[in-house]
Amino acid sequence: MEFKTARLDHTATFVSAIASALLVGISIFFLIMIPSGWVFSILMMLIIVCCYALSPKRYVFKERQFIIEKVIGRKITVPIDEIEAYACVSNFARLKVARTFGNGGLFGYYGMFSTAEYGTINCQLTNLRNVLIIKSKRGVFAVSPAEPDLFEQHLKTTAGVVETEELKPRVIEKREYASALILIIPICLFFINMTTLFLTYAQLPDRIAVHFDFQGYPDRWGPKISYLISGIMPASILLAIGIAAFLIVRRTTTNRILPNFLIIIVAFIQLFVAYLTFDTYWINKHNTHLMPLAYSITLFVIVLIGLLSYYYKVVKKSA
Repeated sequence: MEFKTARLDHTATFVSAIASALLVGISIFFLIMIPSGWVFSILMMLIIVCCYALSPKRYVFKERQFIIEKVIGRKITVPIDEIEAYACVSNFARLKVARTFGNGGLFGYYGMFSTAEYGTINCQLTNLRNVLIIKSKRGVFAVSPAEPDLFEQHLKTTAGVVETEELKPRVIEKREYASALILIIPICLFFINMTTLFLTYAQLPDRIAVHFDFQGYPDRWGPKISYLISGIMPASILLAIGIAAFLIVRRTTTNRILPNFLIIIVAFIQLFVAYLTFDTYWINKHNTHLMPLAYSITLFVIVLIGLLSYYYKVVKKSA
């Protein structure tokens, strides 16, 4: 039996429209204004495509399997015999929840979320109203069917499970949060980057190379103020994202590794942005890159994937 996902709620609809427009705008800005900006433009557009493709499409009960189907991508399959209990949450947004490895509104709410009340949940939602939280031997899942009452009834008759006290919100006790001292890392990196930026800015000519092709050759020139803009904006945004992500995640989990490792990932991206900024100065002063552009980008992507993979494993273990 198939159950469609609920329609996107107002928040997800708003986030999807605004975020998509913003990402397209940022892509155009990076493509035109930022050296090697085409790399970031591709990443911005991939975010839109991947978020839509990975959003939940329907929930299916078939051959003693509970299946969560995506628009495109791997299905999530849970044997019905492994479902242990479920709980109904009328408004998921009222929980103390934070994304630890997930999407918070762009075409849905899916991925790993940490809640103070239910622990770590694999959310596969399109609407935060009338959510069913399902506990199984493979983890805890949250779904938002268009017909929650019918879905609940089918879950009872097919899996033979009932809503139990086991999945009622747990009492939130006083906890020790991850130390905010780790925020010294991104803050220091930001100020080091800004100091280097302004020191090197004074040494640049009035017109500089502001954009490079895939091979690293300049293909557009502009005033040197572009150097400041391309350095300050990404660095400021990264610092704000890092601090906000840390503060949100640490209040919803007792696992201190999660918020701390988020800062490590942000710090690594900060270093790469700082490197690109300094590389722009270097090629304008010495007519050569510090490292071939393709090599530096490839190395960045490989290390970032490694960091994200490790972070995902940590999130899964905390589930």
